[in-house]
Amino acid sequence: MKRLGFTLAEVLITLAIIGVVAAISIPSVISNTQQQEFKTGLRKAVSVLNSAITMNMALDGETPYDNANLFGYLMRHMAIMESVTNIKNKYYVTDTAGGQFPANTAFYTTDGMRFELRFGSANLSKKLYESNVYACGNGTSGDYNENDAASCGGCGSYGLNSNPDETTKPPCLITVDVNGDRKPNPSNVNCKSTTCAKPYKYSDPLGLKLSDMFSILITDKQAIPYGVAAQRAMYQAQAKK
Repeated sequence: MKRLGFTLAEVLITLAIIGVVAAISIPSVISNTQQQEFKTGLRKAVSVLNSAITMNMALDGETPYDNANLFGYLMRHMAIMESVTNIKNKYYVTDTAGGQFPANTAFYTTDGMRFELRFGSANLSKKLYESNVYACGNGTSGDYNENDAASCGGCGSYGLNSNPDETTKPPCLITVDVNGDRKPNPSNVNCKSTTCAKPYKYSDPLGLKLSDMFSILITDKQAIPYGVAAQRAMYQAQAKK
């Protein structure tokens, strides 16, 4: 007599095989999807910043080079949901060495991104904005100082390979978290004290595994991704479009 269907053992073996394949493949699929979301978020952040700069230049006749308050300048023509002058009012985070608690300013846009700028006293760590371009304000190579009226006085293209107008102000640096306060950065948005504070998680230097945070340079005319990770994320995403 011809047997119809499958035995219980065959069904269980098939389900076990499907489970193993799913366990192997699903984390990779999730990771790849998340990486694409980070890339798309960076492209959107750069676009939003450039639109804000263009609007300021067209409507107010003011470039970032002319404005000493980058924080207020960028928010002027962006859809802002919330702004904070001290990120510690939201959560605590340490620098990469774990010993400082930066008092950065930040604003949140309605599309769920956090734009964070370096503000605060000069003795706080500047690891978040470390670079090889001369700093806004203190003129020291290897670090960015506060982007405030007293020390920065506007952003230009000095120190970059392209400085067609021969501006004398160095670029200002801003960090964007493309998914706001959701993980991986910050790792614990409910942390309200130094005891639970952790440093931000950054992309690896070559941009092979991305975090949700990217550095963006603000020059006298535009916003451009800064660093290997940000540039690879930006331009690889564009190439695949």
